[in-house]
Amino acid sequence: MMPTDAEGDASSVLSSVDVISRVRTAALIGAAGLTTYLGFVAATRRVFLFPLAAVVPLFAGLILLNLILALTAEWWGGRRRSIFIQLAFQATVIMLILHRLGGVMMGALLVTGAFPIILAEMFGISVFGIANVLTASYAVLVYVESSQLREVGIGIDQQVAFAVMAFLVFNWLAIYTNRYSQQLGRLAENLRQKVAERTRELTTVNQQLAANARALQAKQEEFRDFVYAVTHDLKGPVNAILLTADLLTQRNLAGLDAESRGELDRIVRLAAATEDMIRDLLDLFRITSLSEDPEWVELSRVTEAAVETLRPKLLAKHTRVEVNGLPRVWGQPSKLARVVANLLDNAVKYVPAGRGRIEVAGGLENGHVVLTVRDNGIGIPEPYRHSIFDLFVRVPPEEQLVEGETVPGSGVGLNVVKRIVETHGGTVSVDCAARAGTCFTVRLPAGPVS
Repeated sequence: MMPTDAEGDASSVLSSVDVISRVRTAALIGAAGLTTYLGFVAATRRVFLFPLAAVVPLFAGLILLNLILALTAEWWGGRRRSIFIQLAFQATVIMLILHRLGGVMMGALLVTGAFPIILAEMFGISVFGIANVLTASYAVLVYVESSQLREVGIGIDQQVAFAVMAFLVFNWLAIYTNRYSQQLGRLAENLRQKVAERTRELTTVNQQLAANARALQAKQEEFRDFVYAVTHDLKGPVNAILLTADLLTQRNLAGLDAESRGELDRIVRLAAATEDMIRDLLDLFRITSLSEDPEWVELSRVTEAAVETLRPKLLAKHTRVEVNGLPRVWGQPSKLARVVANLLDNAVKYVPAGRGRIEVAGGLENGHVVLTVRDNGIGIPEPYRHSIFDLFVRVPPEEQLVEGETVPGSGVGLNVVKRIVETHGGTVSVDCAARAGTCFTVRLPAGPVS
């Protein structure tokens, strides 16, 4: 794939920024190296009899020059010729410093030529060009000091040997620096390729996940629409059955025998249960598909609203609700309100009339908000305690009689509670004993979950 103009411009800008950054770093390293060199000369001046005063101005000038170059890198850093000229100048001054320190006789100081060679590699210009500048400067130094060297018995052949040695030392440094830099460059390129490859793979995976998420969302919406359509279409026939059974009961009440009236009552109960199941199923999909931003929810207010909604049922059964201090919790308000409402509605169904009692309490425990809804109802038989949160699962009517009557329900309400609680990162459990009441416990994170 060919890069676009925008990508090319971005790449050019990044490359320019990278060059300027390397130039600035190299200039600062050069200043640090020269400062170290000056420290070495100062520390050993009494051993080697270095004329410190003669070289301090040269050192100071080069150090200051590198600092200025570092500060102004964005002005000249992109000009390779400017870089070469200033490095060649520094290489020449370093040879001048060598001359001031003792001249050709201080051959050990040739290693200082490594500074401009290493800097040249960092700047991205020819290290061999700088090495040859150093060699030429050293050859000039030998020529200038030729007469002095002959006075101490160093002939022309030895002077030429000095120049050849300088050539070999500087070019060896250049070769080593260049090879080492190439090796680092290959490693960096391999790393860059691997990063680019992994980035492409990650991009492909992300795109695939995004496509799968969109497809899943489309399927969910399609399924939700299907459920809405089916439940809507089923409600009509069920209502018709209820209406017909009611009319038959009213018209023929006196003429029907007990068995026929029982069958009509059974039709009405089953149709009503079917209607409740359809309504609860539609409510399940509506509440679980609802999306809203989380916020702090006051459980006390949510509970008060649920009690107010259930007040007709509570008054009909003369059931008392006690609400103790409830904390606030982070979550989706409508869904958490449904959790409280479903648990209270479930409790009202199974408490005895006239002496029913429901207690709603809460608190903080190990970084979680704990909400309990306890009643003094008929409880849940042992075999069904682990399955009552499953969709459409109910205790058989003959095992769930309240004062001799079956309790209507669809097996959806507690499943809604479980789904909502788990989407909030929490858990719901039940603790009860047959005919000794039931306690539902909801645990939710006390604050936002990262």
